[in-house]
Amino acid sequence: MSTHHYSSEPGPTIQLGSRAASVERTAGLIGGLSLLLCVAAFFINRAHFFQSYLFAFFYWGGFSIGGLGILLLNNVVGGKWGVLIRRLLEAKMRTLPVVALLFVPIAIGIPYLYPWANDALHHSKVLQHKAPYLNTPFFLIRAVFYFALWIFWGFWVQRLTDQQDRTGDPGLVVRLRQISAPGLLLFTLTATFAFIDWILSADAEFFSTVFGAILLFSNVLQTFALSIMVLILVSQEDRWEGRVHSKVLHDLGNLMFAFTIFWTYLSASQLIIVWPANLPMEIGYYIARTQGFWKVMTWVIALTMFAIPFLALLSQDRKRDPKRLIRVAIWLLCANLLFAFWAVIPMFRANGFAIYWTDIVAFFGVGGVWLYAYLGQLRKRPLMPLFDPRLPEPIIEEEALA
Repeated sequence: MSTHHYSSEPGPTIQLGSRAASVERTAGLIGGLSLLLCVAAFFINRAHFFQSYLFAFFYWGGFSIGGLGILLLNNVVGGKWGVLIRRLLEAKMRTLPVVALLFVPIAIGIPYLYPWANDALHHSKVLQHKAPYLNTPFFLIRAVFYFALWIFWGFWVQRLTDQQDRTGDPGLVVRLRQISAPGLLLFTLTATFAFIDWILSADAEFFSTVFGAILLFSNVLQTFALSIMVLILVSQEDRWEGRVHSKVLHDLGNLMFAFTIFWTYLSASQLIIVWPANLPMEIGYYIARTQGFWKVMTWVIALTMFAIPFLALLSQDRKRDPKRLIRVAIWLLCANLLFAFWAVIPMFRANGFAIYWTDIVAFFGVGGVWLYAYLGQLRKRPLMPLFDPRLPEPIIEEEALA
């Protein structure tokens, strides 16, 4: 049986400085101005606005959803890597109420986004069959349930970590594991169904049992990437008493590598099953994404989401080097942005590839608001848990990050 060293000494009190406050204000300003343009877009072309907004919501809301998932995962499996990014994950999770508010425009735009909510229902036997599940009242009830469950479980976990900060009680590690295990199961199920509701049902005739999991893994992957980026940037200013070192970065890099493979495995499995079957109601999803410039983008995503990060993260040295690892993290953030656009938009652009101005203003509007909320939450609390029995031991100075 493995033993753990429980320390009663508090970790260093580290908080974001004035630079983060400046970025927070800038993000809020850009988000506010972009949302004003979104209001204009609503009156100019509502269909384009709601389509663009769904893409932006999926990408930025994914950080909050992924933050909760990784937080629960670390409490279940343990690991020192999770202690160092816990505050970063909790700050993402604490933006879930904001994400719930950002969901309101999607609820308003249901008739513009989902064919099952309008006259298409009367012309499709598939939609008629799915009508007991795909209808506006039940759709909204499920959305409320998803957010209520996520917020409840996330803040329940955080209350225990706050208690751990106050008391240093090592027994709370067991308690966190006990409530996070069922929470992780419920989170995985509800997040999968949420993506089926919000994204897949916009193309309600397409059928896939792994679609929700593919989107969930993309959220987790981009959340790891953002957490690694922020951790490295903060460690450049303060080394957290030597706790952010190559071994911890190696663990985080390995997890980012693992979720890259998981995402690729599920995406390839869906394609391998759907494409040879050549069923009309299924193959349309890929036909729309292999026509014109969408075909080029499909190959770009295959390279940027799998091939390049896979080869980059094979290197042990790259995962231990903060300067090289942060480049991979930024790369994956950009790759996930392309994937989010590719996953959402083609089902609305039947005439081929197109980028509307609403795509840009919705992205910056939702993104600015989310970053403002995220940085605000991140600046409220110390970045290092004050008392945690699993804090990585500091390393000697010559081994610290350069």
